[in-house]
Amino acid sequence: MQKEEFLQLIDKYLAGQATAADKEQLLNFFESFQGDTDEWDEKIIGVKQELEDRMLSNIRQAIAEPVANKGPKVIRLHFFRNVAAAVILLAVSGIAVYHWCIKHEQQKLVAQNKAVVKHDVDPGDNRAVLTLANGSKLILDSAKIGLLNQSGNTSINKTQDGQVVYTADKDQQQNGPVAYNTISTPRGGQYRVVLPDGSKVWLNSASSLKFPTAFTGTERDVELTGEGYFEVAKNKAKPFNVKVKDINVAVLGTHFNIMAYNDESAVKTTLLEGSVKLTQGNTSNLLKPGQQGIINDENIKIIDVDTDEAVAWKNGFFDFERANIQDIMKQLSRWYGTEVIYEGKIPDDEFVGKISRDVKLSQVLHILELSHVRFRIENKKIIVTP
Repeated sequence: MQKEEFLQLIDKYLAGQATAADKEQLLNFFESFQGDTDEWDEKIIGVKQELEDRMLSNIRQAIAEPVANKGPKVIRLHFFRNVAAAVILLAVSGIAVYHWCIKHEQQKLVAQNKAVVKHDVDPGDNRAVLTLANGSKLILDSAKIGLLNQSGNTSINKTQDGQVVYTADKDQQQNGPVAYNTISTPRGGQYRVVLPDGSKVWLNSASSLKFPTAFTGTERDVELTGEGYFEVAKNKAKPFNVKVKDINVAVLGTHFNIMAYNDESAVKTTLLEGSVKLTQGNTSNLLKPGQQGIINDENIKIIDVDTDEAVAWKNGFFDFERANIQDIMKQLSRWYGTEVIYEGKIPDDEFVGKISRDVKLSQVLHILELSHVRFRIENKKIIVTP
């Protein structure tokens, strides 16, 4: 692609005159430089920084112009790591679409907006507390690798890759009453646990899971608060049940996500593989892969969803699908362990896109600031202003 052709394509894209083929060609061209920006040829396509500055200037000018749209504006965000900075705007029928690719531009934006960041916040990490049956607590993030505790015939180990593994001796009978442990993550924490039956659970921030140190009965019962992703070990003779508030999620062997925070309006169960049965009171429904069960006020609503969005947190991303600022701030507050304060009337813009969870809070907020919302970070507080 020659320099003149490339710049003409950018002009068409920013003016909203590019065809679908033009858009795909331009985006594929930028994405081809992921991880290796040394191949950028200034003789052909010009000075990279000048091009980025020009595109960013055009976008900011477009943002400042009023959008004639009766409904909420939808802002599409896309975040790439390890890519040189570029911002592309596509205006179609009053919908603003942003592709935000950052590497060295992150540091530049932080420097430009340093005045609004009094105390930046690091992303969350592997942090949790394990409460044993006798009430003693183990701080998992500071605990040594290896054996943590022995409960009957079950050993509890912390592995090198940051998870707790329960291993039950199947050749020995479990004697005595059932002992329960609870693993809890704080705001700004996450953790993985392998249960005595081999089932794997990922816990999101501000969540907890209560489970027996050995599944000795006819069923495998655990209790969840907050959010967890489950990969249940198959055992047709011993069904697996997740208790969430007054809801029961019954499975045999499957992959699913449950989001059940107290500050959310509904409990959402998203199925990726297998089948689950949702029960609340006298109401029950079966989920198929690719479906989500939404339970609110004893009603179970089943919808088709993009499962990637539901488990994005487990894979290291925030994934927004027409999310408003309030919904986004709930996720940021949990992951960065911050308080959120709103000042003034907040626009009802909706956001679509992905942002990595392994960057500082200020970098996430800079991406969101391409809308009409502004942020300040002060003493682990996010102040949101119009």
